[in-house]
Amino acid sequence: MFRLFKKKVKESETFQNDRPEYEFTWQEISEHNPFNKRILDIRSFTQHILAFTKDKYVAELFNKQRHSIGKELTNTKIPGSKTISVNLIYPHNGLKIEGSAYKAKCMEDKWDIYGWDNIIYFTRSWTGEVVYKAFISVSDNNFEINKIEYIPDEYNENDQSLVVSNVHFLIKTLAFNAIYPHKVPMVLINDKDIALYSFSQFGHNCWYATYDDIVDVIVKNS
Repeated sequence: MFRLFKKKVKESETFQNDRPEYEFTWQEISEHNPFNKRILDIRSFTQHILAFTKDKYVAELFNKQRHSIGKELTNTKIPGSKTISVNLIYPHNGLKIEGSAYKAKCMEDKWDIYGWDNIIYFTRSWTGEVVYKAFISVSDNNFEINKIEYIPDEYNENDQSLVVSNVHFLIKTLAFNAIYPHKVPMVLINDKDIALYSFSQFGHNCWYATYDDIVDVIVKNS
């Protein structure tokens, strides 16, 4: 069977906000911080921004993919991809992971997740672009990611930990429905830039940004 390269489509995003001002607050590690990481609270931005596109083709792609279960992705390669070995383990009931694991419900949802043939595909909901392929093994009590194939970009070329953190974040938030911090590139130093990057990456499914690795995040009991 031929392996096809999926054409890259640019996400032409336009924002609309329902509040005129945003408040960004850094929280140091303390009893008031729900995580064991220094975090930037960006909820005033990510939870109040509406996203839409003026590109009719992108809008049609988004709508078309609401009906997909991702089976067509088994023939898709990531052009110019790189790989990284990892050891990420998550609780699971032992069943084969097949079909759609998460589907975007609106354009503020930026990701779809599918599983086929022991590979988890993380695709952009607007365009269907495969950004990450996580290669897994499934046991009775968990599933383990041992390798991630990914699209190199201006940020992860200098910091591969962003790849691991992003995949971990997407699984924790979208598959396990957890409130969790996400890692942002160190080159982003302005709070508004961090919020814009975060929303572009994760839409309204992000709340707290951090410069730290997040695989070892501990969520404190309130």
